[in-house]
Amino acid sequence: MIFDVVLLVVLWGATVVRLPTLLRDRRQRAMWACLCAGTLAETFTFAPVARAIGRPLLADLLGVVSTFLLLRFLAVIAGRGIPGWQWALTAATLIAMVTLDVAAGGIGPDPTELSRHLPHLAAAFWVVFDGYLVAVLTSGAVLFRSAAREAPRGVPRFGLRTIAAGWAMIGASAALTAIPVVLGAAGVPIGFSGLLTPARFLQDAGTLLAVGGALGPAGRRAHVVLGEYRSLLALRPLWTAMRDAFPEVILFSPGRAVVEMAGVDEVRLRLYRRVIEIRDGMLALRPYLCGVVPETPEAEAAAIAQALRRRALGMPASGDSPGFATVGPEMADEVAWLSRVSRAYRRKEAVMPAAAPTPRPSGSAR
Repeated sequence: MIFDVVLLVVLWGATVVRLPTLLRDRRQRAMWACLCAGTLAETFTFAPVARAIGRPLLADLLGVVSTFLLLRFLAVIAGRGIPGWQWALTAATLIAMVTLDVAAGGIGPDPTELSRHLPHLAAAFWVVFDGYLVAVLTSGAVLFRSAAREAPRGVPRFGLRTIAAGWAMIGASAALTAIPVVLGAAGVPIGFSGLLTPARFLQDAGTLLAVGGALGPAGRRAHVVLGEYRSLLALRPLWTAMRDAFPEVILFSPGRAVVEMAGVDEVRLRLYRRVIEIRDGMLALRPYLCGVVPETPEAEAAAIAQALRRRALGMPASGDSPGFATVGPEMADEVAWLSRVSRAYRRKEAVMPAAAPTPRPSGSAR
């Protein structure tokens, strides 16, 4: 019970947090739809909710929808469309499940919980449901396997192949579960125990493989994203100084930045934009520089602090500015250098006298 509650909290938290990504692009909308449908399916299978609603069919229908949306999300990532037969199969499965449930007066509990003869209508329902899972999971495994051939060698390719193997094993588990259902409908004593053990093993092993395969590329990407987010935070003191002195350098409004905050892929865009905004502010600040071109991050931070004080005090701009240090040619070089300058600026700002501070507007376009 505790595990189920934690799982639902995590799923609903992720669903709500990613809600702003609906405004981004087709891939983000497909991902959110898949996540939302899966979260609803898990919610309706939660024992207190299932008892309160009293309609097990809802969870099964959502299971079909979430499985199809997952396949659609994978197709969007791969740049492919969903074949018409998959749309038709999903629609036919949903219609058949509703029809069989109404005709049977309710399908009752999962067939694996039954030890008596399984009614024909209930058996037909579970055959349709498990058959759909087998078809979609097999199709997804093929899609992953095909994408693996085009993926870079190493962890990405191995991860996709592992996910494909996991999906294939889960599909095989659904097929094994359907066999005793058919036997039960045919009047053969239902012997779930003989096939449920390997079916559950395949399902658990397939789930572990699928999750493990996803963690490989995801973990590698997460490491990169965390590094970029650390750079984003490291640049904040210098970016804040430029934003406060020159508000016009901000490219997007705070509301737009909040939308971008929700997506993992947007961290790099935000990092690059922050570098551009800092450089635009430094360009506007350049006339207030004096001395020589700084050669270290500490010297550049000191020059920026001095120029900001000169501007805040209303001192005239210098006619001959030495400029800032030349950095490049890659954006990564800019990020690394400005991060060191920002850290030095933060340390210098902490001990800087509070005379004639630059006004700070409320809010943040972070």
